Amino acid sequence: MSPNQAGVYTAAAILICGSTLAVGLRFRARKIKQASLMSDDYLAAFSTLFVWALAIILIIGAARGTLGTHTQQNPKTGAVIVTWHEIDTSKLAGISQLLAVIALGALKLSVVMLYRRIFIGPTFRKVSLIVGITIVAWTVSFFFATLFECGRDFHLLWQSLATFKQDCGSYKTIQLAHATSDVATDLIVLTLPLPVIWKLNMSESRKLALSFIFLLGFLSTAAGTARLAIVAEDIYETTTGSRDVRGVETNAMVWSYVEVGVGVIAACLPTLKPILHRRTPESIVNSVRSKISLHSLGSASRRRGLESGLVAPKTDLDNNDFEMLAPKRSDKDANSTVTVAE
Repeated sequence: MSPNQAGVYTAAAILICGSTLAVGLRFRARKIKQASLMSDDYLAAFSTLFVWALAIILIIGAARGTLGTHTQQNPKTGAVIVTWHEIDTSKLAGISQLLAVIALGALKLSVVMLYRRIFIGPTFRKVSLIVGITIVAWTVSFFFATLFECGRDFHLLWQSLATFKQDCGSYKTIQLAHATSDVATDLIVLTLPLPVIWKLNMSESRKLALSFIFLLGFLSTAAGTARLAIVAEDIYETTTGSRDVRGVETNAMVWSYVEVGVGVIAACLPTLKPILHRRTPESIVNSVRSKISLHSLGSASRRRGLESGLVAPKTDLDNNDFEMLAPKRSDKDANSTVTVAE
């Protein structure tokens, strides 16, 4: 077994365990809070199924000696010496690309739905809805573009390299467009809550901390950027008849898998406060929600509530979990529009 094959096995095992554990803890946290599972939870779990599927493809390919190895080339001409491994690589890569498109779309949408559960405000709701619709359209478009990159003759995806070059000429444009737009939509999703966070009534240090929490997904974006670099180099610096099919496709598939697996973990981390009982993303959010709630009640109303026993002391409210986080607004707007759900 080559070092590259061992690396494939290791990456598959680590991210299967990590993503599955993250989603399991996410569901456990919701149960501890006695809160119903929401669309973002289901989408994260759905994405995890594809982490498993992509890992199985990598493991099968490595076990067959296809992935993690290199295509043989004629030392004089540089032409590819085609074996059954190259055809096997094409099959595995084609299936992996289709699964990755769905997995990434579901994962991005999960993050957007989590934002919509946390932040309120008509402008943010409209913008996040537009982003969500864009992600759905992106997923559907590239799924079918990848599926039909050789027309309706799906078998051409794993025929000889000469046949693929002749009948599937659009694959370069499709794959480059997908990798580029994948990184672009990642950046849009990750920066979506930042304007709202920086309007909150909190210290600069807490704004930075909260921003960092929601930018953890950049780890996943980094993997997507690596895949983009591999695809771009393969397209512009090699030709179909002389490319290291196995080596290039292995790298692209592994980085695509890392992007999905790390993305699932990053998307689950902000929800694990009930499990960790520390200053996690959700605990910071909850603390801010408590302060916003107290501010909206007003000092006079708060005193009356305390006297009647209807409102808990500030120290108790700081420990409660709320479902909405709103930007700083006037007392009049807050009293009329802010609602807090425990």
